[in-house]
Amino acid sequence: MLYTKLKHLEKEIKQLEKLGVVDPSWSRNIKIMERYAELKAEDVCNLCAYHFIAEEERISWSSVKKIVKRLSE
Repeated sequence: MLYTKLKHLEKEIKQLEKLGVVDPSWSRNIKIMERYAELKAEDVCNLCAYHFIAEEERISWSSVKKIVKRLSE
């Protein structure tokens, strides 16, 4: 799972973001995946989870869905 690999490198990713080498959306995407896992643990349906996160992050629910799908691979 891509999320697991990125989570292990989270400190390095944040340092690279500060240097401008890595896009800050990487940290946001990790946060989105963690929030999605929290909602799924509470038995929230997928579509509802996408919508909740989209509202919190102020992005479209379809973008949240794509992020979750990519990081789940």
